[in-house]
This record gives sequence, C-alpha cells and structure tokens, in this order.
Amino acid sequence: MTFAEFEALSTEEQEKWLNDRLVEGKSPDDIYAALGSTKQGLGKIGVFYVPPKKAFNIKPMRGYQTTKFSGNEGNDGAAIIGGERIG
Repeated sequence: MTFAEFEALSTEEQEKWLNDRLVEGKSPDDIYAALGSTKQGLGKIGVFYVPPKKAFNIKPMRGYQTTKFSGNEGNDGAAIIGGERIG
C-alpha cells in the first residue's frame, strides 16, 4: 500500500491496517518502510505508535498539518469551503 492510498482510508481502516501488520509480526519501522514514509511522516497526519500498548493510535483531532477531516469539525451539518463555514 502506498502512503497516498493509506491516507485515503477512513480513520478506523487506517488503525486496523496498521495494527493488523503488527499482529503479522512486523515492526513499526517495517510498516513505515512499507508505506514509503517515516515515523515523522505518519505523525504529521496524526498517526502514532504507542510502545507500552504495542499498537498504533490515531489522534481524534488530527491537527493543522493534515487536510483530512477528523469528523469533529462541527455537528450542525455545515460544510467548510475555503476556511469559511457555509450551510
């Protein structure tokens, strides 16, 4: 899977895909390499490996470095275009 294909997945699909690779016995570094990215590259889109849990987690609010919506932008059904709310 390419990094672009990974980014196109939903949050749940991303987390499942990453953690399934861990179950297969791959290390986080193997997974980063398979995606053609790095720990920092996935961190920029809100994806982090948590060593104590031995699992990948995705931040609920992904931050300003990604254009992917988290689903927490608002619950009034308004669309966001060019930084302005419409609806």
